[in-house]
Amino acid sequence: MVDRTDWRLTNQERYLKGLALSLEPYAPSPGNDHDHCEFCWAKFMTPQWPDTLHSGYTTADHCRWICSTCFEDFREMFQWTVSATAGPRC
Repeated sequence: MVDRTDWRLTNQERYLKGLALSLEPYAPSPGNDHDHCEFCWAKFMTPQWPDTLHSGYTTADHCRWICSTCFEDFREMFQWTVSATAGPRC
């Protein structure tokens, strides 16, 4: 169980609790060239640059991304389930 005082927790419960997430290759939303993990701010990007992630867990609309480490750390706390497919992009 993750400590409720973990530095990565910044009220994400308001919009991420109880969602079905899917593990997807990263694809940027329109107008963006990258996104960040909702918890640790790791960078998601399609170019193969050092220190960038190229897949992760995403919401159905692909607007929110979560790295694998944060997904595992917060899965129980946020009551996430894993979906096989996601919906249209934001």
